[in-house]
Amino acid sequence: MELYKPLTIIIADDDEDDRELLRFLFNKNDKFELVGCYDSGVEAVKEIMVNKNIPDILIIDMYMPLLTGAEVITKIEESGIAPHMTKFIISTTINNAEENKYLNNPSVKFIKKPVTLAEINDLPGDILEILNYNNDMRV
Repeated sequence: MELYKPLTIIIADDDEDDRELLRFLFNKNDKFELVGCYDSGVEAVKEIMVNKNIPDILIIDMYMPLLTGAEVITKIEESGIAPHMTKFIISTTINNAEENKYLNNPSVKFIKKPVTLAEINDLPGDILEILNYNNDMRV
């Protein structure tokens, strides 16, 4: 039996249904430990930069009021507080201009928000694959 420490994760999405779905997906996968789930980028910034709750992974919606996902990432990147955190910006549409800003930054990834049941169920496994994490279990 392989022993491992689950990857800690924070989720920020202003859509309550999406947030609850993501919470459910990552809570049922033992390779992840959900340490925060927020409805705004402002709350995610506070949790990471002020409270110093720095997860292994941040999953953040691209389009939210007050601070977009990209603006949150910029604040975190500029602070230097979380150099090893992988940041996933999710959206139903990928903004190529925004994505191009991070081409040379391996800690920022863009993924399309899952819309079909298969895509939804595959999301945790897809993230593990992107991270090259030992993924012998898909949910």
